[in-house]
Amino acid sequence: MSAALRLLCLALLLAMFAGCATTPLGPGCTRFGRDGQMCLLPPAALPKVEGSHLVKVTHAGQTDSFMGLLKIDAESLRLAGFSLFGTSLFNIEYDGKAVTSEPQQTALKPDMLVVMLELAIADPSRLSERLHGLTLKVSETDGVQVREVFESGRLIAHIEETGAILADATIRIQIPPIQVAVEMTPVSGAPASP
Repeated sequence: MSAALRLLCLALLLAMFAGCATTPLGPGCTRFGRDGQMCLLPPAALPKVEGSHLVKVTHAGQTDSFMGLLKIDAESLRLAGFSLFGTSLFNIEYDGKAVTSEPQQTALKPDMLVVMLELAIADPSRLSERLHGLTLKVSETDGVQVREVFESGRLIAHIEETGAILADATIRIQIPPIQVAVEMTPVSGAPASP
């Protein structure tokens, strides 16, 4: 596994905030925060998109990068990760029922990647009903949409999206409790999505 993928996996695993959760998970839900949950929206409820982004993950002062290819249609959400040299790192697919990944690794939590994507791109009014023990606040200033997720009044995720068209948008995600930042910058002329 490359350093970039290891770091992303670490960041997203930590995003679940290790600790003793007291609330059992609901069907189709993923833990987010200590006791919060997000139940995934089906792909048909998400904006349709096909695009490529350079993904930079920063943690503890170290930045690693990889290419992410995303395609969402009415049937599925597909995300492929490639090293900057073109080596395949992972493929994730969500069909509205289950999240699967290739290769299957316990370190990679594909459902967490799908949660982060949905928090960044789904219609906020649809997200609110899918969050349990969490609060979503949305604002917009000077063409930048900001989404913040709180658990018991504590900020656990800050997401900024700049750009009118999702495929061309720059997305920045910060997870303050674990000091992780993810930046997704569009790449023109990149290979076709998964």
